[in-house]
Amino acid sequence: MKIEGNRPTQETESLTRADAKGTRPAPNRAADAGDRVDVSADAKKAQGLVADAVKAAQALPDIRAEAVARGRAKLESGELGADAGKLADAIIDDLIK
Repeated sequence: MKIEGNRPTQETESLTRADAKGTRPAPNRAADAGDRVDVSADAKKAQGLVADAVKAAQALPDIRAEAVARGRAKLESGELGADAGKLADAIIDDLIK
């Protein structure tokens, strides 16, 4: 399917003629006056929760040193990386909690 957007509409033609004359037609304020958006209380609450979560995430350090140290210790002891299935189960269990 080929879409070609090269057919001018009545609106684009009037704008082109107006530009050629050095004037622009006034925007249609009557149509704009009817546009409205109402946000529900649930959406406002969710927006607040998202904003709080973003603030909390931004407050965390980029690297959690204690988590890195725990991972290194487990890797060196052989507890981490020896059994891929066990590791996958632990990751899934942690995500489900």
